[in-house]
Amino acid sequence: MMLRNIKFGLLIIAASILVSCEEEIDLKLPPNDPELVIEGYLTDLDFYIPEGDLDCAGVLTVPREDILFAAGLASLFPIDSIEQEADYFPYNKVRLTTTADYFSNSAPPAVSGAEVKLFENGELVETLIEDASEAGVYRITHNPDSSGTAMYHLEINALGKFYETTPELYEPVPPLLEVQANYGPNFIGDSCGYFMSISTYETPGLGNNMAWTYYINNEYQADPSDITVVSDENFDGACLFGFDVYGDYLELGDTFVVFQMSTSEGYLDFMTSLETQTANVGNSFDTPPEPITGNLKNVTDGTKAFGYFNVGGISANLVIVPSDSSLIGDCP
Repeated sequence: MMLRNIKFGLLIIAASILVSCEEEIDLKLPPNDPELVIEGYLTDLDFYIPEGDLDCAGVLTVPREDILFAAGLASLFPIDSIEQEADYFPYNKVRLTTTADYFSNSAPPAVSGAEVKLFENGELVETLIEDASEAGVYRITHNPDSSGTAMYHLEINALGKFYETTPELYEPVPPLLEVQANYGPNFIGDSCGYFMSISTYETPGLGNNMAWTYYINNEYQADPSDITVVSDENFDGACLFGFDVYGDYLELGDTFVVFQMSTSEGYLDFMTSLETQTANVGNSFDTPPEPITGNLKNVTDGTKAFGYFNVGGISANLVIVPSDSSLIGDCP
């Protein structure tokens, strides 16, 4: 699958090499002491809107009233309905699990009964309640401060230890103005199909990175390679029109939903490391993977804790791929 993490504006393709061995090797690894793993997102429909018309490098100017209109439509996107219909929905939740042995075939054990507290600029704003229907999932109901100055972190008592996350700055995100399905050749030009593209823009000032996640027919695309993270280093403040952040074919009749979230440099580095590690699994010379250290710290004894608590504004939009194959023309 085409690698979808795009850094410095370039698309990189990675492939893992499968190596076969004639002799079966039985690896005897000692069991691991369980450690806490976090997956958490604090977000809301908070948009960055430029103070004037949007100048796209002198090539195109988008009137501010058009941006406000599109942002108004984006603010009406029924995110709650996605949660109700989809198989998985990670936003405004904190999911706590523990590490498991490398060769374990079972799902990571959920951590129930934890004390999870959310802090805004160092002040307690919410003690999270565990979801009665989903063990180890703690829901966030606090409305974040979208001024671009608020810092958020978690403090967690679990597994007999105290943990905290590094404070993260909550910043609004540019709205997803449009999502399209376009028929055309693939990246290397040897076949054609439907591909998605988005229209949005980038917040001026370095460090305003973005991440994209996807649903296809209400199914969350959960592989790490399906979470696209982008550094703004090479297109700071740029207009991104007709920008394919997904990079793979869409099927006829697919309903494709895109979530665009503001994110920190730390989360970008975390997801890049996760992508690299999971892409390399499969070679018999690879070392067994381990969870990636993020912004969660074990304060009690200093041992590793894993995962990431990300904060930032979010926008969502969708496109429905045409289902009538007769509408498809010749491959350009």
